Amino acid sequence: MKYMLLTSVTLALLAGCTNVTNTDKLIATDEIKNDDRGHAPLPMSQQRLEQLLETYDSGKDGELSWAEYNDWRRDRFDDTDNNGNGTVDTEEYVYEFEERLDDRLEKERTTQLKQTVVRFKALDKDESQNIEWAEYEAAGNRIFERWDKNGDGSIDDLDKKDSESKRQETNSSAIGMPTTHSLKGTMQIYDTDEDSVVSKEDFISSRRSEFHLADSNKNGKVDQDEYVLEFEDRLDNRISKRRRGSIKQTYVRFDVLDDNSDDMMTFDEFQISGKRIFTRWDKNQDGIISAADINS
Repeated sequence: MKYMLLTSVTLALLAGCTNVTNTDKLIATDEIKNDDRGHAPLPMSQQRLEQLLETYDSGKDGELSWAEYNDWRRDRFDDTDNNGNGTVDTEEYVYEFEERLDDRLEKERTTQLKQTVVRFKALDKDESQNIEWAEYEAAGNRIFERWDKNGDGSIDDLDKKDSESKRQETNSSAIGMPTTHSLKGTMQIYDTDEDSVVSKEDFISSRRSEFHLADSNKNGKVDQDEYVLEFEDRLDNRISKRRRGSIKQTYVRFDVLDDNSDDMMTFDEFQISGKRIFTRWDKNQDGIISAADINS
């Protein structure tokens, strides 16, 4: 259940509230379109569909019906209602989210550290168990050339491609650690003065600083332990920041879902957002979330 974190968190952020109490019928399409209290839904992609089906498709038939989604939300609400009084208060809501969040973050942290070892081995071209500056510099040059699409010696808005922005929309990371696998991530890492431009000189300077920082014993090369430790420090700082922000947002989300502001969330209040979420992802409005909703 805890693996469900990101999809459920992302979907919850799309939620708004209304005074409807009959959750047996889908909220009218026009009402959904005119409701500006939630974030606009992203286009349905194959990756996003797979995430939804993995979480909610109890029948494992490649489709998500409202009944399946409603049942999953009911179970989640009941699990969150620790004292069994039929409502969820703020602390119950935040505690349930916090528990799933920590589990998700720890799993992703473990995966990212394993990937860091893989990256080290890829950079260590001569298999010397150390990364020399020349190896690190060569990798950096490849990164820069990849994103300097127009070859003008800088990475900026002129290098953006539609395919890049669409690809980023499918990112499902709970940590959101920026990487050079995307233009956005590359800018987040190397645009240190936040002027939306990364020159080749600034890029090389930043890479040298990274290498020097990782080289903790200052012998002019970086071994695997040094490489992993430097990344681990940055990763843990990122996790701490994201965790604080996510928990803060959970308190805000409770207030949004608590439609009558009595500090107690009923299942009907909880499912108002559920209906809105389901309808927004059911792109073709056939009452089923499936592959037919991709590009609809």
